[in-house]
Amino acid sequence: MLTLLVIQGPDKGRRFELPDAPTFCGRDSRSLPLTDNTVSRRHFELLPADGDWILKDQGSANGTYVNGGRVMDRRQLKLGDQIRVGRTIMVFGAQPGVSRVSGQQVSLAGEEAGMDSSIMHAIPSNEDSMVLAVPEPAAAAVSNLRVLYQLAAALGTGFDLQQILEVVMDLVFEYVKADRGIVLLLDEKQNQLIPRVVRTRDDESSRSINNGDPAEAAAPKIQASRTIINHVINTGEGVLSSNAMADQRFSKGKSVHSLGIRSALCVPIKARRLDARDQRTDETPDAAAGIMGVIYIDSSVKNYTYAPDQLRLLTAIGLQAGLAIQNARLYQNQLQAERLAAIGETTAALSHSIKNILQALRGGADVVEMGIKGANLPQVGKGWRVVERNLDKIYHLTMNLLSYSRTREPTLEFVNPKVLINECVELVSPNASQQGVMVVADIDADHPAIPMDAAGMHQVLMNLLGNALDAVEGGKGLIRVECHYSAANRESVIEVIDNGVGITPSMMSHMFELFHSTKGNRGTGLGLAVAKKIVDEHEGTISVSSQPGQGTTFSIRLPVYHENLTDPSHTHGPR
Repeated sequence: MLTLLVIQGPDKGRRFELPDAPTFCGRDSRSLPLTDNTVSRRHFELLPADGDWILKDQGSANGTYVNGGRVMDRRQLKLGDQIRVGRTIMVFGAQPGVSRVSGQQVSLAGEEAGMDSSIMHAIPSNEDSMVLAVPEPAAAAVSNLRVLYQLAAALGTGFDLQQILEVVMDLVFEYVKADRGIVLLLDEKQNQLIPRVVRTRDDESSRSINNGDPAEAAAPKIQASRTIINHVINTGEGVLSSNAMADQRFSKGKSVHSLGIRSALCVPIKARRLDARDQRTDETPDAAAGIMGVIYIDSSVKNYTYAPDQLRLLTAIGLQAGLAIQNARLYQNQLQAERLAAIGETTAALSHSIKNILQALRGGADVVEMGIKGANLPQVGKGWRVVERNLDKIYHLTMNLLSYSRTREPTLEFVNPKVLINECVELVSPNASQQGVMVVADIDADHPAIPMDAAGMHQVLMNLLGNALDAVEGGKGLIRVECHYSAANRESVIEVIDNGVGITPSMMSHMFELFHSTKGNRGTGLGLAVAKKIVDEHEGTISVSSQPGQGTTFSIRLPVYHENLTDPSHTHGPR
C-alpha cells in the first residue's frame, strides 16, 4: 500500500496509508489530516486511477506544489514525488515499514567489527558498458527496464540534490529487497564520504546488529564494509559481496541465523564525462574518475541473498543517479551564475538612478547650508523641499528593492479599499497640486471589505500613481482611481486611469519586466515589476491598456474570497 510520509512541518514523522478511494488532504480531512495552519481545510484531493494516483488542488489559498512546481489543476504522482502544502512537505510512496535514519548512525567498519566482506561478483560501471546486457529471463528484464524507466521519469524534473537521493533510495527499497540502505556522497573539500540518505526496515532499526552482546551495546546500529566501499570508489566497479567467507565464527559451527551474516551490494554513483577529449577506460588507473559516491544496500542472509541480476540493476540505478546529480549540480552552478549576473545587472541598472538621487540630495543640502549661514529661511525651505523629495525617492527605491527580492506570503486581512485608496490619493495630492494635476477617487459606496495585505497594496497603488503623475502634462493632467465590486465574478477591480502621453504598442509587452522603464534615465524599472509581484502574491491579476496620446489604464483584479479568512461581518463579534 502506498503512503504519504510527512518529512517537514508540524506533523513531521507521521505516515498516512492511502485508501483505495478518493480522499482529501487538509485540516478537516479524516483520512489525511494535517495540523499545519497554513494548509486549507480541504487542500488537495488524491484520486486513484487505474493503478496511478492523481493529485488535484482544491483551490487552496497557498497552493499545492509537486517537486517545486505549482499544481494548477491536477497532476499524476510518481513514486518519490515531494508534495508541499503550506509549511508541510510530504513524500508520496514511501514504503510502510521503512525508517529514515540519521547519517550519524552510520559507521564504515572493517575486520575489527566482523565486516571484512569478500567480493563474490563484480561488474564494470561506466556509461559505455551494457550493465543489463547479460541474458536474463524475459520477466526479470522487463521488470528491470520498468524500474529504470520509472527512475528516469522521477528524476527528470528534480534539481534538488537531497530530493534526488531520497527518490533513488525509495525506489531501491521498493524494487530491490534490502534491510538497510545508505547513499554516501564524496565531499571533495574534506575528501571523505558523507552519509546523505539512510534507510532501514523497521525490524532492522529496532535492534542492533550486535545481537544483544553487552560489550558491543554502544556500537552504531548501522555498519557498512569499508573494504567493499573503498574497492568500489577506487575501481569504479559495482560489487556483490558477503561477509560469510571472512567470518571466523563459522569455525564454531553456528548458523547464519544466529551470526547475522549479510549479503551486500555496493555500486558507484558516477558522473558522465563531459569532455569528449577525456577518454578513459576501466582498465586504466583512472577508472574511478568521476565517482561521486556509492549506493550500499545489504540484507541478512536469512532474509535474502543477492544475485548478479540485482547487481546489474543497482549498477544501472547508480549510473542514472549520477547523471541526475550531475544535472542538479550543473543547474545549481548555472543558477549561481545567473544570480551573479542579476547582481551585476541590478547594479548597472540602479547605479545611475542612485547617483542622480544623491546628487540632488547634495544640491539640496548645499542650498540648506547656504540659507542657514545667511539666515535666509525661504532659501532653507527651498533646499529642504529638494532634500525631502529625494529622500522620498530613495525610500521608495529601497522599498521596491526589498519587495521584489523577498519571497513572502501576504498577510491577508479584511480591508476596506475606500480607506486605502483615499489614503494614497491624499499622499500624492501635494505633488499633484504643484504640477497642476487633479487626482480624484471613484469608489462604490457599498464596496465590502476584501482580503488583502494593506501594506503591499498600498505600495502597488503608490507605484501606479507615481507613474501616472510622471505621464500626465502639468496644468491639465487628470488621474482617476476607480474601485468597483463584481459580485458575479467575486472580485474587486481597481483601476488607475490617466490622460497622459500613453504607451506605444512596442513597449506594452515589456511593461512589467524588471528594469524596463518608459521614463529613460528618470525611471528605475522597478515600480511595475514590484506591483505585479505583489498582485500575483494576492492571487490577483494586473493588466495595462493604452494608446499613444490617449492615456493609460492599469487594472487590478483581486479575489474577494480566501478559504483561510472569515469576513468579520459574518460573525457576531465587533466589526
